[in-house]
Amino acid sequence: MAKFVLFLRGVNVGGVKVLMKDLAALLGEAGYGPVKTVLASGNAILDAPHSAAPELRAHCEQLLADYYGRPIPALAFSAAEVHELAADFPVPVPAAAAEFHRYLTLCASERDAQELYAAAAQLADGPVVAVRARSLCWISPKGQSLETPVSKLVAAQARQRIITTRNLNTLVKLSTIIRAQELGE
Repeated sequence: MAKFVLFLRGVNVGGVKVLMKDLAALLGEAGYGPVKTVLASGNAILDAPHSAAPELRAHCEQLLADYYGRPIPALAFSAAEVHELAADFPVPVPAAAAEFHRYLTLCASERDAQELYAAAAQLADGPVVAVRARSLCWISPKGQSLETPVSKLVAAQARQRIITTRNLNTLVKLSTIIRAQELGE
């Protein structure tokens, strides 16, 4: 069994709300276990018989579509990928760090992350962004997360690609839970 984190996009869209207890039950009944959901934004830590993230992703998206009657995009990241993303954020944060959010836009492939990076680098005022594996790392002043040029680019790209954005704190929390599970705590 391999440990993964499944990141869902659009858990409350079109009148269909994916409750985390329902997600855990659905994945558990499908043989992925134990399943632990984290926050209400569609994050699930699970063990899978697959060793490949694309296979897990495809199967989980089909489970979700069958259960909810609509497609719910998902991304699967291995435990090692989550640990890497949670460590040492590559974008410098201004001196007033408490006034900024650190975000990772998770992508289906490294190519998607590179293309998103190239598009972000072309934005006015040259926002500071970085790529780490399958993610675009960026910052936003608190209270402006939906108004920055990068966030608008990400929203536009979400119509063309399977991507989803999480706060770095979420990745750190997921990594911490996985490490505790690995230690048997």
